[in-house]
Amino acid sequence: MLLSFSLSATAAEVHQHGLAEAAVVVEGEQVTIRFRAPLMDILGTEQPPADAPARARYGKRLAQVAAPQPSPAAQCEPVSASISSVDTLFPEQQAHDSHDHHDHDAHSHHQDVENEWLFSCAFPEKLNAVELPFLGIFSSLTTEVVLLLPAGQNALRLAPDETRIPLE
Repeated sequence: MLLSFSLSATAAEVHQHGLAEAAVVVEGEQVTIRFRAPLMDILGTEQPPADAPARARYGKRLAQVAAPQPSPAAQCEPVSASISSVDTLFPEQQAHDSHDHHDHDAHSHHQDVENEWLFSCAFPEKLNAVELPFLGIFSSLTTEVVLLLPAGQNALRLAPDETRIPLE
């Protein structure tokens, strides 16, 4: 509940290209990692795919926002994931031709990729960092990180190309 509050509280802020958000929550053996970034920074566009090849290109690019890597010593195993996909961002049943052209809110001009991963860790006390390898691919992003750890709360900022979130 606290995780959704921490990132949802920023949802009302201005959509800013080049700025991503991440959160790491450690509760007992459970680790939740959430990542949100402007679609423009991931795909290079916020427009719906024009055809099947574009849809496939979008899918490949979105797949690059792959699962984070908690410290190996913590022996974390993935439990679940909620991942943005082409289908969730651009459902085919909402084709441009089928909407009321006066309802411009039907097409969001600013969309975000929002992914969440849940891990179960055998040794959470050995969790000292989380790697987000995909930040090396999307090197224009600055990432604001919120940490909710057993030792307390913290916030930090990862510069473009930084992929490691220290938890110590």
